Amino acid sequence: MKITREYFRLFTKMMLSNKVAFVWYLLFPLIAFFIFNYQWFTQGPEINEFYIQTSVFVSYIIFVMSIDVTTNLISLRESGFFKMFKFISGSKYPIIWGKALNQIGFLFLTILLFSLVSGVIFLDSFGQVALFLAVALTSCILGSVMVILLTLILMLLPVRQESLNAVVSMSLLVMFFLSAKGLAYSTEYGLLLVFINPMEYVRNLTFLLAEWFMDSPFPHLSLINMSFITLCYITCGLIALKFVKVISRTHRT
Repeated sequence: MKITREYFRLFTKMMLSNKVAFVWYLLFPLIAFFIFNYQWFTQGPEINEFYIQTSVFVSYIIFVMSIDVTTNLISLRESGFFKMFKFISGSKYPIIWGKALNQIGFLFLTILLFSLVSGVIFLDSFGQVALFLAVALTSCILGSVMVILLTLILMLLPVRQESLNAVVSMSLLVMFFLSAKGLAYSTEYGLLLVFINPMEYVRNLTFLLAEWFMDSPFPHLSLINMSFITLCYITCGLIALKFVKVISRTHRT
C-alpha cells in the first residue's frame, strides 16, 4: 500500500505538470454541452431531459480520462520506465494501481466541476443540484473502475502508443455518436452495443443510478444485462493484470 501511495504521488506530480490537458478535459465537454443545448438558456430543461443530455458528456469525460491509464502505462513501457519502476518496487501492481488511483482522482475533480457548473446554471434548486452531483460522482467512480479494467486488455496487444492514440481518437467519434443517438435502446442489439462501447456502458450506469436516486424512469439496459457486462469488464481486467508485460513488444527496452 505504501508503494502504491508513492506511485500515486509521482503520477499526480506528473499530471500537475501538464495542466493544459486537465483543463482541456473539462473545457471541451463543457463548451460542447453549452453549444448543443444553447436553447436551455432561454427555457430551462425538464429534469429528465437534463440527465439524458448531460449523461452523454459525463460518459465522454469518464471514458477519455479512464483510457489514459492504459495509454500512459504503454508510454511508460515503451520508454523503459515501467520495467525500471517494476525493478524498484518488485511488482508491477503498485505502478498500475497508483496510476489508476491518480487518474480516478483527477477524473472525480473534473466530473465534480462539470456537474456543478451545468447543474447550477440549468437546475432549479439546490436539492436538484446535490442529487445530480451524487449521481454523476457515483457513476464516475464505478464507471471509471470498469473502463480502466476493460481497457487494460489493450496492453496485451503489440501496439505502440501513437497507433493506439490514433485508433482511440477515431473510435471516440463513433462511440460518441452511437451513445448520443441512443441506438442501444432502439435496436435488438442493445446488449452488444453497450458491451463494445464503454461510453454507452457508463451512460447506462448513470441512468440506472439516476433511476434509483430519483425514482423516475430512464432508458437503460436491465440490471441483469448490466451486471453481465460488468462481470465481463472485470474478467478482462483480471486477465490483463495477470498477463501484462513490463517489456514492450514493439520496443527493445
